[in-house]
Amino acid sequence: MSQLTARPATRVVEALAERAGVDPAELSPPLSTAVDPDALNKLVADADDGVAVRFEYADDEVVVRSDGRVAVQ
Repeated sequence: MSQLTARPATRVVEALAERAGVDPAELSPPLSTAVDPDALNKLVADADDGVAVRFEYADDEVVVRSDGRVAVQ
């Protein structure tokens, strides 16, 4: 799936999996332990430009922006 067309939660899973060096299907713990994927998708899709959603996943901070960017630190 293209990074431009993937839903926000999918982009987050892909970014976290890449950082961990695993296949997205093998990401552990699941994203849902940190945030509701459906709520994240809706929140980001309905947001105005410039909005960012931040949350913690394991030891990382994840930032999802309304313009489609995902950062994992």
